[in-house]
Amino acid sequence: MKHALPSLDRLKVFESSARLLSFTKAATELCITKGAVSYQIKRLEDQIGVPLFRRSTRQIFLTDAGQSLFQTTRSVFDEVEFSIQRIRASKQHDITIAATTYVAARWLSPRVAKFLEQYPDVSVRFEHHVNDPSFQLKQTDLALIWGNCRQPMDQNTIANIPMALFPAVNPEQAARLQKDTTWLSKITLLSEDRSQDLWLEWFGKRVLPNPRQVIEDANVRVQAAIDGQGMILADDLMKSELDSQLLVAPFDHALSDYGYQLKKSADIATSLAVDNILKWL
Repeated sequence: MKHALPSLDRLKVFESSARLLSFTKAATELCITKGAVSYQIKRLEDQIGVPLFRRSTRQIFLTDAGQSLFQTTRSVFDEVEFSIQRIRASKQHDITIAATTYVAARWLSPRVAKFLEQYPDVSVRFEHHVNDPSFQLKQTDLALIWGNCRQPMDQNTIANIPMALFPAVNPEQAARLQKDTTWLSKITLLSEDRSQDLWLEWFGKRVLPNPRQVIEDANVRVQAAIDGQGMILADDLMKSELDSQLLVAPFDHALSDYGYQLKKSADIATSLAVDNILKWL
């Protein structure tokens, strides 16, 4: 069946322009001229029959129609890319594991290194967009996803890896907390922008007067706590910082319901390489 679709090149030009909101940057990314980008966009708009961009002197903006098409093209291109990656992986004995850079560096990488010593013909690829709203488990073989480990495991969950959460600060701030307990209500709380506020859960209160600093990257959040920017909810993956006293845990109370869930995509065919690496995780 023949589809009345614009050319793939034209859609690629549109997707790049819409993502970067710049014809100039799209031209650089695609290794073509800015004039070629403008021409392809104009042909696409003529073919569809509606404007996709609003143009100003120095910037372009997506129209409602452009935004709708961008969401579709981005999703489709992602699906095609992941499909190609899966095909390559099946041929090359590759394994794709989704995990944040924090988990990959502190928990996953040492285990994968030992696995690769025994299986040198297998290639392991880390995917770090696991917290993105657009992330889908079917895009990977395995994934480590943060969540509540007390909830029933779904069909994709292989195991729970509990990680108790407890406050930690640098030594100078720990000493200040010991001298002045009222400072607990004033110290800056470093947090990730999650729908569930775990600081509220740890404090057991509905309202906290503390100033907040949202730092989504966990590695940056750890360094911010070491630098004295505030208090962080730490876990066992920060053992190195705690052992070296770069961070100090001033309280005994911890949240024990949370951790990482090791998940396996149900959309992929079971492979010997995936089954083997599971023994090392």
